Amino acid sequence: MKSDIISGALPSSKSSNANGPRQFTCTDLKVSRNENVPSRICRFFAQTWEIISLAHLITESNIKAYVLPIVLFAMLGVASGGVTTNPSPSWNDLSAALSHAGFYAWLYVFHFDCSNQKDPESIREDKLNKPWRAIPSGRLSIESAQHWYIAATCLLLLATGTWLGGFPEALFFMAETWVYDYASGASSWWGKNIINALFYMTGQLGATRVAAEAMGSTTMTRAGYEWCLLLGINTFTTVQIQDLRDQEGDRARGRRTVPLVIGDWTTRWITTLFISFWSIACPAYWGNSRFTAGYVPPLLVGSFVVARMLSCRSAKADRATFNYYTLAWLPSLYAIPILSRYELPLSLWVSGGLQ
Repeated sequence: MKSDIISGALPSSKSSNANGPRQFTCTDLKVSRNENVPSRICRFFAQTWEIISLAHLITESNIKAYVLPIVLFAMLGVASGGVTTNPSPSWNDLSAALSHAGFYAWLYVFHFDCSNQKDPESIREDKLNKPWRAIPSGRLSIESAQHWYIAATCLLLLATGTWLGGFPEALFFMAETWVYDYASGASSWWGKNIINALFYMTGQLGATRVAAEAMGSTTMTRAGYEWCLLLGINTFTTVQIQDLRDQEGDRARGRRTVPLVIGDWTTRWITTLFISFWSIACPAYWGNSRFTAGYVPPLLVGSFVVARMLSCRSAKADRATFNYYTLAWLPSLYAIPILSRYELPLSLWVSGGLQ
């Protein structure tokens, strides 16, 4: 839309050759009756590889930004034993949970990107900012992009409704995608923050439920649902850190992001306060009045992120700060349930002194 779901760094792969990229259309799937068996086999594998390559190209930018954080959240949660009814999952349980949650989260971004990248405004923007994508690079026609969108939608519904689970969350995600793409859901700063928070909360809840169900007769606990809600509120209050990177571009396109509405410096201070707050509040939720190892990573990484955000204010520095936010601070929050099982000596000393 105009933008990715909390977009990550540009991928390194580019699809081009000396004569320009080859465009993929549905007619490529037709097979001539005159072809012999070996030719048909080679053609089948070539077409299969082309489909896989295009699917990866369509979703690549959101794998780092969405799939990996969602899967990490789900896996650390189920491994902790605190968000499901299985307190001590085995390695076999976790491996099954990982494969199911990973495919589930990828289906989300496959649907989102197929919907988003065929939008005319997104195509114009991608030609300038992300020319390596399937449509602007010429590897996919607009007509075929619509077919891919239908296929992605059917695949998401079929997989979640019959095999993976997480069907209600998938329906909510599809509705959120529609609002984001076709109902101007991200036209205002508050709308953009809300929809991004819902994207992540829906993905975290769905992936955790899918991971739990993959381990057998395991379900989420009340603490698991509350944890997903807490992280959703955290995203709503801190996700505007992504808008600090591209204020000039957003201003040129007429977007109303938080820094452009309330000012750059005010946005930095508000985000600093919220990151500091959540670095304490999230460990406190799992600590139950104990000082646990869950406090350490969020406080250390959060302090580093806010220090960078306040002192390094160039577009290049803001891009790096955003990467630290998504790839370091958020994962440090996701690790809290499993780290909170370990009480630190300071907590033992304080509790002993109070008795």
